[in-house]
Amino acid sequence: MKKTPTQLLLALVVLFSTFSFAQERLCSTHSDLQLAMAQDPVLEQNVQDVERFLKQRSRELISTNSVNGDVITIPVVVHVLYGNATQNISVAQIQSQIDVLNEDFRRTNSDADNVWSQAADTQIEFCLAQVDPNGNATNGITRKASSVTSWNTTQNRMKSSATGGTDPWDTTQYLNMWTVSALNSNGQPGILGYAQFPGGNRATDGVVMGYNYFGRTGAVSAPFDGGRTTTHEVGHLFGLRHIWGDGPCGADDFVSDTPLSDASNGGCQIGSVSCGSVDMVQNYMDYSNDSCMNLFTQGQKARMRANLLNGGFHSSLAQSTKCTPPSGGGGTGCNSTINNFPYSNGFENSLAGWTQDTSDTMDWTIQSGGTPSSSTGPAGADQGSFYVYVEASSPNFNRTAILNSPCLDFASGSTPTASFRYQMTGNAVGTLRLQARTSGSSSWSTVFTKSGDQGTSWLTGTAALSVNTAQVRLVVDTTDSWQGDIAVDAFDISVATSGGGSGCANGVSSFPYNEGFENTLGQWSQNNGDSLDWTLRSGGTPSGSTGPSGAAQGSFYVYVEASNPNFNKTAILDSPCFDLSNQSNAILSFQYQMTGNAVGTLRVQASTGGAYSTIFTQSGNQGAAWQTANVSLAAYAGGDLQLRLVVDTTSSWQGDIAVDDLEISGASADKCAGVPAYNSANTYSVGDQVVYQNTLFELAPGQWLNLGTCGTAREAIASEVSIPLEISVYPNPVSGSQLFTTATGENVNYVIYNLTGQTVSKGNLQGNAINVAELKANVYLIQINDGSQTVTKKFIKK
Repeated sequence: MKKTPTQLLLALVVLFSTFSFAQERLCSTHSDLQLAMAQDPVLEQNVQDVERFLKQRSRELISTNSVNGDVITIPVVVHVLYGNATQNISVAQIQSQIDVLNEDFRRTNSDADNVWSQAADTQIEFCLAQVDPNGNATNGITRKASSVTSWNTTQNRMKSSATGGTDPWDTTQYLNMWTVSALNSNGQPGILGYAQFPGGNRATDGVVMGYNYFGRTGAVSAPFDGGRTTTHEVGHLFGLRHIWGDGPCGADDFVSDTPLSDASNGGCQIGSVSCGSVDMVQNYMDYSNDSCMNLFTQGQKARMRANLLNGGFHSSLAQSTKCTPPSGGGGTGCNSTINNFPYSNGFENSLAGWTQDTSDTMDWTIQSGGTPSSSTGPAGADQGSFYVYVEASSPNFNRTAILNSPCLDFASGSTPTASFRYQMTGNAVGTLRLQARTSGSSSWSTVFTKSGDQGTSWLTGTAALSVNTAQVRLVVDTTDSWQGDIAVDAFDISVATSGGGSGCANGVSSFPYNEGFENTLGQWSQNNGDSLDWTLRSGGTPSGSTGPSGAAQGSFYVYVEASNPNFNKTAILDSPCFDLSNQSNAILSFQYQMTGNAVGTLRVQASTGGAYSTIFTQSGNQGAAWQTANVSLAAYAGGDLQLRLVVDTTSSWQGDIAVDDLEISGASADKCAGVPAYNSANTYSVGDQVVYQNTLFELAPGQWLNLGTCGTAREAIASEVSIPLEISVYPNPVSGSQLFTTATGENVNYVIYNLTGQTVSKGNLQGNAINVAELKANVYLIQINDGSQTVTKKFIKK
C-alpha cells in the first residue's frame, strides 16, 4: 500500500517511541493485580481481607501514636537472571541497591528535603541475607543464565526453576528480589518493575526489576538510575498503592496524608496541580524520575509497618533472623573499641584487633613480599613489611572475604575520614569495598568501592564516615579466575572537629578563579572512590568520531576516555575548596564537548561539607562543537564550597566527554546568564526559566511570566511575547472513557491513529476532554492542532 506523508511521519514517530518507551516509568503491579483477581476470586477475597486489616491497623497505629517503634530489618536475597555479562550485574551494583533502600526507608537519602512536612523515617532497614535456607553462610545473591529476553509480569515465570527462573527462598523469611533482562506486561514493553501485593500467593511473593533499573551504579539506565524503582516496588510489596490511587480525583491510595491526584506524574513536574491541590510528585509511589523522588509519608509508614507487625501479611518476614551469620558471630561483632584518633594499622604480621568474619566464604591473609600467583598482587607492602590480601586462586573462585575492624567511638561533633592503600592488578580482579555501619544497626552501607584491574601501583582510597559510625569492614568478592588478588595496607582513620571560620584552609578565596588544565590538574584531584580517572589531553582523543579535535582554549583539556575497558564506569574529578564567604553571588562557567553515538552523562556536583547535590547535568550527543555552561552558585554564597566533575560512561566506545576553560566569577549583571533558551520540544514545570527573544521568562501556573529583557534587572510585567505552552494529554495510561489535554483555543482539532497509521477517531475539542470510550486496549498516537502548533503524543488505553 502506498504510504501518505502523514503515515510516513507517524511511522517515524512510532519508531522513535519504540526507542524512548523505557524512558517512561511503567509499573504493572496494579494492572497485574486487577487481572489476577478477575481470574481468581479466592485471591480477590484474600487481598480484600488484607486491605481491611491494613486500614484498621494503620489507623490504630496513628491514633495511639504508635507508628514509631523498633527498627525492623528485612533480609534480602537477590536472584540474578542474565543473558549476557552486562545483565549479570556486579555485587557492587547489588549492594548499591541495598544502600538506596536503607537510605530511602530511613530517610537518610542525600536528596531529602522539607518540602513535605509529613515525610517519614519508616524505621525499616534491609540487609543481604547472611544465611541461606540450609543454614549455610551466603552473600544473599544467586545467579542463573537464561535465554529469555523479556519476561511477562503476569506469568511469574522468573520465580520458578520449572519455567526457566529461580525458585524463591522461603518468602516468610526472605524478601526475594529478581533482576531480569527485561519485562513486559502481556506484550506491553518497557515495564521497569513489579511487585506482588500482600495477600497474594506466598510462592510468588517478592519484587522483580529490570537489571538496568536496579541500584545506582554499574549497568543502570537514566533517568531511572538511582535505585528508586526497587524502592517503589518494595513499597507495593509492603502494601502501598500508587499515590494517585490508579484512578481520577477521588480514587483512594488508602493513605490520608497524601494529596489527591488525577493521574501519575512523569519526569519531575514539581508544582503540578490536580484535584485542587499540589501533587506530591516527590513521593516514591508516583511515576517521577529517580532524581525527583525523595519521600514516604507518615501515613505510608503506618501502612507498611502494619503489614510487617504482628498480624500483618509479612509479619514473619519482619521477625526473620537471616541477617545474622549462621554461627551467630561475625557480622557486627567487635573484640575491642578504638576511641583515640588518629588511628593507624599497618597489619605488621598481625591483624591488630581486626577479625575475620565468620559469615563469609574465605579469609584474608597476612603477607610479606609478593603473592604466590604471578601477574597479580603487589611485589611487597606499601609501608613496613606486611599487608593483608585476598588470594583469588582456586578454590577461592566467586567467594567473599570480610575483615571486620574493631568498634569505633567518635567524639560528638567530629568528622572522621578513613584512608588506606590498595593494590588490584590482574586480568580477573573482582571488587573491593569498604563498608560502614552505625551504632545499633546490623545493616552495612558501602562507602568506597573499586572493581577490576587498577594497575600495579599501590593507590589511595578515602571515604568520609559519619560520627555515628560504629564499625567498618573490608569486603572482597573474587571472580572465576586466579589473576585477581586484592591487597590492602596502611589503614588510617583521622578525625576533624568542627569549629568557627572558613573550612577552606589553603583553599581558593580570590576571584575570578580560572582553570584551563594546561598539562596539569592544578588544584583539582582524582577522586579515589570512583572507577575511572580523568585524563589530560592535547589534540584529539584516541578514538575516531568522538571527543574534541583540540582544546577549547590553550592547548590542553581534561576528558574521560570511554573505550573498553572503561564501559559503564564513573570518573570523578574533585575541585579545591572555594571560600565564598566574601561573595554575595558567583557564577561557574565552563566549556564541555560531548559527541558520539554512545555518550553518557556529565554532571557538576556541589557540596558544603556533606552530601553532594547535582547543579548541572547533560547527557547524550551534543554535537562536535564546544558548548558553554553557566551555573549560578548563588545558593552557596557566604560559605565554603567544593565542586566535582562526574562522568558516567555507557557500554560503547564512542562516548568521550571533555571539559575545559573553567571559571568562577562574581555575579553577572545579565540575569539571563546561565538560563537556557526556550525549546518547544521540551516539557517545562512551574518555576522553570527560559530565554525567549532576548527576554527572561518564568513558567507560572497556566502562563509564562515576563521577567524583563536580558541584561537588565529582574522585573515582573505583563507578557509581551507569547510562548506556546506545551500540549500534553492525561491521564496516561487512561482506563476511563475520557482523555484530557492541556490544549486550549477555539479551534482545536485532533486525530487518533493506531500504530499502523490508521485513523481510529478524530474531531474538534469541546472543553478539554476527548472521548476514548470506544477504543480498545492498546497503544495509540494522538495528533493535536491548536492553531499555533501541532504535536503528536503517544498514550495507552487500558
